[in-house]
Amino acid sequence: MQRKKEFITEEIKELINEVARATASMAYIENAGGQINYFRAMESLLYNYKKLETLVADEEEYTKVELQERSKSIVAFSPSAGGERKTRDEVLEEMEKQRALLYQRTKARFDEVDRVVQLFKDRKEFHVIRMYYFGEDAKGNQREAGAPQYTWEDIASELSEMGLIRDAKSARRWRNKIVNDMAVCLFGKPAAVGVGTYRKKQGE
Repeated sequence: MQRKKEFITEEIKELINEVARATASMAYIENAGGQINYFRAMESLLYNYKKLETLVADEEEYTKVELQERSKSIVAFSPSAGGERKTRDEVLEEMEKQRALLYQRTKARFDEVDRVVQLFKDRKEFHVIRMYYFGEDAKGNQREAGAPQYTWEDIASELSEMGLIRDAKSARRWRNKIVNDMAVCLFGKPAAVGVGTYRKKQGE
């Protein structure tokens, strides 16, 4: 059980930082001057989608795990203003509220990404998303932990057997198309401008 909690704690630290980097706020997007690579931001979210899905599945575990780890070292807390001392329980209560707020923000980010994923899950190109980013096989089954990531040749081979594509180049083209389309849905107009420029260069 302890091993599970340590794992989740590390996941929290990793994924919160990753999501914070990848899902820029609208204010940041508007002031970025076109410097955001929306394709890469979308890829980062897709790479972490499954881990983030697991992370937000248990609100209680998310909120409690770090508190339990840190509570051993808490004795009291003296705010800089006023000098009023707080009991250990009061400090823990405040920490728990902060963790609950962090969970809600993280869950909101996941829900935003999940809505886009659900919107595209019935498209034929989504097979590539499952295989390249989610660690699933062509039929949507989760592969064993530690299985090597699919190469484009691997993806092409499995999808060819299903009569969907012919080669690795086609698989990569499917990936580019659907990730760009997802980015437009998630990030809006700025991403649409970037995608339009990219497709014009590619002659699509």
